[in-house]
Amino acid sequence: MTTDGQTRFQWTKTFWIAAAAILALRIVTLIVTPLGLGPDETQYWVWSRNFDFGYFSKPPAIAWAIALTTGLFGNADWAARLSAPLFHVGSAAFLFLTAKRLFGERAAFWAGLGWLLMPGVILSSFIIATDAPLLFFWSAALFFLVRITQAEKTSAPDFAGLGAMIGLGMMSKYAMIYFPVALVLMLALPGVRRRLLKPHLVLTALIAAALFLPNLVWNAANDFQTVSHTAANADWDDELFKPLSLLEFLGGQFAVFGVIFFAAFLYICTRWRRLNERQIMLLIVTLTPLIIVAGQAFLSRAHANWAATAYPAATLLVTEFLLERKQDVWVKANAALHAALFAGFTAAVMAPGLIDGLGLSRAVKDLRGWEAQTDAVMAYAPGYDAVVIDDRYLMGEMLYHQPKSPIAFAALSPTPAIDTYYEITMPFDPQRMKRVLFVTTRNDDAHVNYRFHDIKRLGTVDDGTGNEKRRYAVYELSGYFGPGADKAAN
Repeated sequence: MTTDGQTRFQWTKTFWIAAAAILALRIVTLIVTPLGLGPDETQYWVWSRNFDFGYFSKPPAIAWAIALTTGLFGNADWAARLSAPLFHVGSAAFLFLTAKRLFGERAAFWAGLGWLLMPGVILSSFIIATDAPLLFFWSAALFFLVRITQAEKTSAPDFAGLGAMIGLGMMSKYAMIYFPVALVLMLALPGVRRRLLKPHLVLTALIAAALFLPNLVWNAANDFQTVSHTAANADWDDELFKPLSLLEFLGGQFAVFGVIFFAAFLYICTRWRRLNERQIMLLIVTLTPLIIVAGQAFLSRAHANWAATAYPAATLLVTEFLLERKQDVWVKANAALHAALFAGFTAAVMAPGLIDGLGLSRAVKDLRGWEAQTDAVMAYAPGYDAVVIDDRYLMGEMLYHQPKSPIAFAALSPTPAIDTYYEITMPFDPQRMKRVLFVTTRNDDAHVNYRFHDIKRLGTVDDGTGNEKRRYAVYELSGYFGPGADKAAN
């Protein structure tokens, strides 16, 4: 006969073994895959070469994480991505501990495993992006929130931990702001209000503000670049009110969270009056980002992952709701389906020929062929003052794959506005760069003939990997007469 203590030990032990095995497989996948860093990843890598408290389009945590892992293991693709699976296993650990406190070890096991196998996490564990640290700190903040709301006595360390996680989350991605919004909303719950509205809450706010302050100072010193970019992403200057965009966003949530669990979540929303206060608290933490981002999708646009912070709490809520109602079969079916998806994804990224065979080359186009393509660009480069590029994707890949280039790289904006990090940090300088190699996605000279007198097309550099092709045109430019030409002449 199995004792309760042995049963608890088995659930806990099994979870940690499963988490370690999944982490090990994901790290091996990062090492083995021939799929290289994509343009956003190389941009984050470029940021990581220069420590700062902010960057053009994102807060600094992603760059810090890459700097740490590449500092330890070198500038390999897998090392740049290494923190992604580590962050997600960390998130699963916090969710396991949170569910264990709220609902017991059985629910904790299935919630932690459910997180590790969630479709959005499967993908996000392979690509280094801002969602990984954000979701880690969000899950940690949820852990401290539950400790506060379930404790019999007030604990200053828990309030301090909550503030630290919110502050570090804000240093990862501004979507962390949804968590304080959820805190305010859940004050409507008597039990939460009684435990949360304590003098220690001031400590939470002070620590969060102190950790986020360096990024605010950096933004103030840099014309609020990150804030402005985030606002521009909302795209409110375009036509507003797009019902189809909302439907597309909501459909995308099935892909992020999984068909079974998102359908179950929608069902839970229709039964919210039957939930207890702990479940209502999780529902509030889930719905806050989901409703805000859905509103953004209706107004303009929203990517499916913009509401990713909904799913740590949703994982706990859906798992407990189904287990509590003896619907274990759906929890197990969700895990089995996603385990199969994880196996298929792992095989595909280890052998991308499988992706080509399925006609899905476009899905990984931006992760293939960059090293050869940048080598082809450099074959044209000798003898020129600079390699000038008007494409953010290519610029990041050039900097990553050609770090020892003796020829300078420069960004030339196709518009008067500053649209990329590279246009700020390495702009085209007509005083020093008289005769340049120009590489562009455009196949004509219409966007440079109003700035250069002498334009000579040299050829193209193509990526021949997979079924999707990527082509850049190469020009020789001289005789600049655009903005700043008078200064260059002097």
